[in-house]
Amino acid sequence: MRKRAALSEVVSTVILAGVMLAIGGMLWSYSLGAASVTADVYVSDTLKLLYEMQERFTVEHVYYNSINNMLYLWIYNYGDVDVTVDVYVNTTSAYELSDNHLIEAHDFTYPPVEFDFSSNPLSSYEQVAIKVYSRRQNVAYKRYIVP
Repeated sequence: MRKRAALSEVVSTVILAGVMLAIGGMLWSYSLGAASVTADVYVSDTLKLLYEMQERFTVEHVYYNSINNMLYLWIYNYGDVDVTVDVYVNTTSAYELSDNHLIEAHDFTYPPVEFDFSSNPLSSYEQVAIKVYSRRQNVAYKRYIVP
């Protein structure tokens, strides 16, 4: 009888150790997966911030052709990353939007961004407020007064 009693303690210890190792392995696997996901999110957010900081653009030139009532904008990307912008033009009498303009790094918009004011022509000395808004939430402003 004594041999069996000692054997049952050894078997129960082995079973308990196996259960503890299985639980420990599951916890280690879960924490490793969670740490990997957290690290991936951190790297992704850091790269987004880096691209946002490298994004540089400006409204280089504005021209209004009073013959065909077209407003032309040239936007220059002097940053190190490509930029997709939306352009908002606000006048005293109209509000216009032109979106999805991809500007490669160190390049101009070509052809220029065009706004048609033939239905509501701009008058001399009218102020035009221009806002160029990137997908990374950077903004460039320009004020233009019609000659």
